Amino acid sequence: MNYLSCRHCGHHNALRSEFLTFCERCGKKLPYTFADWKQKNPEGSFEAFCGEVAIYIADAPPPKPGWMQQYLWPAGRRGLILAAVLVFALVAVAGTYFGKQAIVTWSYPKAEKSWLYSTWQTVTIGRQALQISAPVHLSVNDQALNPDLAKMVEYAKSYRNREEGGLQISVDMFSYRETVTNNLDEAAKKAARDLQQEPGVSDLELGSSPISRANAQGVLQEGTLLYKNAVKLAFYNLVMVQGPHRWLVSIRCRADDPTGQELAKRVVSSVQIK
Repeated sequence: MNYLSCRHCGHHNALRSEFLTFCERCGKKLPYTFADWKQKNPEGSFEAFCGEVAIYIADAPPPKPGWMQQYLWPAGRRGLILAAVLVFALVAVAGTYFGKQAIVTWSYPKAEKSWLYSTWQTVTIGRQALQISAPVHLSVNDQALNPDLAKMVEYAKSYRNREEGGLQISVDMFSYRETVTNNLDEAAKKAARDLQQEPGVSDLELGSSPISRANAQGVLQEGTLLYKNAVKLAFYNLVMVQGPHRWLVSIRCRADDPTGQELAKRVVSSVQIK
């Protein structure tokens, strides 16, 4: 099938007709449309347009029928009942044999390798203007602040990705009041303390190193943690301070996922204060 790639978010839009104009994911106008191309090529056909600007990706062959389709569905109602019984039995066995570890590990998949080669989004977010590149879309994720922190800050904003796909990214921004001391050492200690006190986190191993960004001091905290006694995660906390402003970029992925860790380091390297 032919696709048109979006320059803003990298999404491949299926080119099914000459009327495709906007990206299905981000809503931005696509760089090439048949209407624009037709003005420059009045004698050109839709097929010629596809051949010139579209990306062709061969459709995957249809999957082979599964065991249930082959053996249970032809058996009618009795087969479906048997299938339901088998499913419930497998769930019960999985819960007993594999337990919580299997369920939690399944909820944290490994990162998609295609992200290493896809077009990343570079966005500037927040009133304190942080620029970051990521393979996923970051959207506003404001949460109620605890009363003590709410008294200390004038402004707070949070972002995170919704579709995790093996990579959790969050960005928290704070502007502290003039009467509150905001320094890098205290910011780094608070980030580590909050991580250690997070529900479900244990066996925390953390190292830190200074990192330089234009007009801002920074510390990169990285290590591993055990989540809910089931899955080991790698984490990267980039803490930065500039005057009354504080930024915390947090990234998590599976500790046994080298792709996720490479993606996380690339995201950290992309962060700039504008």
